[in-house]
Amino acid sequence: MFGHLKAEEFVNLVEGVKLPSERHAHLGACARCSAAWKSMESVHKEFSSLERLGTDIPEPDWDEFRNSVRSELLSRSVQRASAVRRWTGWPIRPAMAWGLSLVIAVAVTTGGFLWVQRTAAPVTVSSVPVAAPVDVDTEANVVDSAISDWSQTDLFDELVNLEEQEQETLRLLLTVAQQ
Repeated sequence: MFGHLKAEEFVNLVEGVKLPSERHAHLGACARCSAAWKSMESVHKEFSSLERLGTDIPEPDWDEFRNSVRSELLSRSVQRASAVRRWTGWPIRPAMAWGLSLVIAVAVTTGGFLWVQRTAAPVTVSSVPVAAPVDVDTEANVVDSAISDWSQTDLFDELVNLEEQEQETLRLLLTVAQQ
């Protein structure tokens, strides 16, 4: 119950219900709440004076209200339909246009990838570089360093994950090295 008066408490004041003493004290002390109460009280007095004078407030024409709302909603729907037609030039939804462009992009990318795969040159034995003959002492040092490199487990993991073309290149290098 702290703070300013709530709307229900203002309604109670208008209807003549007494507020608790601490809330009534807040109304007297708070400038914001007292200003709100004075403005509400003046409006309430004006309406009650209209009732006493017998001034009759006419009932609105609900049929006319419904017709105006219906015509407004129909005009908005026509505007939305024409906006979609203006965006593309033909009656298609923007989501369909985005989907169609995505399908075309995927088709072009896939076609380009397949064309590159088909035109790639196959690897031949002559394209693999062959090492020149090396001294026996130097060759022993190279073999020792190669064996120490091969003893690491991550190298074996890399051998297992070689692609088909890389496997074929490795086989050719090993056969050339053995000869």
